[in-house]
Amino acid sequence: MNKLNRVTIIGVGLIGGSLGLALKEKRIAKRIIGVGRREESLKIALERGEVDETTTDLISGVKDVNLVVIATPLELTVETFEKIIPHLKKGCVVTDVGSVKGPILERIDNPLFIGGHPLAGSERRGPQAARVDLFREATVVLTPVEKTDEKALALVKGMWQDLGTKVLFLSPEVHDELVAFTSHLPHILATSLTNLIREIAEKEERILSLMGEGFRDTTRIAASPPSMWKEICLANKERVLSAIKRFKVVLSEMEEALSKGEGDELLHRFEKAKETRDKL
Repeated sequence: MNKLNRVTIIGVGLIGGSLGLALKEKRIAKRIIGVGRREESLKIALERGEVDETTTDLISGVKDVNLVVIATPLELTVETFEKIIPHLKKGCVVTDVGSVKGPILERIDNPLFIGGHPLAGSERRGPQAARVDLFREATVVLTPVEKTDEKALALVKGMWQDLGTKVLFLSPEVHDELVAFTSHLPHILATSLTNLIREIAEKEERILSLMGEGFRDTTRIAASPPSMWKEICLANKERVLSAIKRFKVVLSEMEEALSKGEGDELLHRFEKAKETRDKL
């Protein structure tokens, strides 16, 4: 197990707060500093034991620490890194949790920065939503590049493994291409379906009484923070557009089978989907 002396988490929301709880449960870090912009959120994180101390001062918050985890909104990752880099002690490793990696690694050219993306989350947000078990058995993608320092990579990998996650190495490009299908496209579909029901409800309100668990499960992620998803989709724009086009083809094929009354074809597609889903 890796032992860290001091760790700073910048952004004590769902991901940052959950990471703090997990690090403390496993006793991986002796001291965890939470950095944020809102005193209210920092107070909640401190009261819930997600961090040991808090500050709104970014520079003092990263002083003399071994590891910095940037858990800010995606669009602030690079800006945050650039602000703290002159103030880090020698050998300090920095990682992030953003769900798009290419645009970040294109702008951050530093051997001690390890791009990371824990595939865990919730439609809830803020330190009050943090859970100690959020990352258990989750997959965490790390995206090393040619210049990545091996010791820095090993430290971040070890931390995540000690928290009970499965660590996967991908290039930033491959990561962004794949999560466009597994994460970003599903959010667009859930949002589109929810908005469609909203339109229908304006004329026929009774449809809102017909929401079963299937609909709720399918659209749960549409309740996630809208501003966050706007930034994610724009950051991975081309790959998300490609995923939408691929999905349109598959949906059109289902439409054609249904319009022609091809029961065997519909059954085949439902069976293939069930077989795949049962393996997840």
